[in-house]
Amino acid sequence: MPHDHDPTPTELRGLATRMDPVPAHLVTLAKEALSWRDPAAALAQLVRQVELAGVRGDAPPDLFTFTAGDLTIEVEAAVTGTTVALTGQLVPPQPARIRVDHTNGPSWVDADGLGRFSATGIARGNVRLSCYPQDDGPVQTSWTLI
Repeated sequence: MPHDHDPTPTELRGLATRMDPVPAHLVTLAKEALSWRDPAAALAQLVRQVELAGVRGDAPPDLFTFTAGDLTIEVEAAVTGTTVALTGQLVPPQPARIRVDHTNGPSWVDADGLGRFSATGIARGNVRLSCYPQDDGPVQTSWTLI
């Protein structure tokens, strides 16, 4: 029997789909994971990380500095329970759209004309920033555990 006319693989595929379907939330997460990729973005390297734990207070912020080409992204991460508040600065200062990828999905914020931005309610865990300056190509940081 020619391979093209054998209905068995199609029947087996249908049986597996009916008997043990992939949970809908996993399909959604897989699609979102692929949508997080931006192959056109330059990768910003983490060049400096300062952990201020133990300096003062209960949970002092951590400081991160990323660079890609002429753009530097400075981020302060203040942890409160299970969430993080990010306060950042683009150098040189410029307006941009910034996507914060985290466990609960992407969040969008704007950097003002001075390059300042902030994002609250970010889930603790791995976080990545994608910066879309008005006059330049996108820049994406590496995933960073906060």
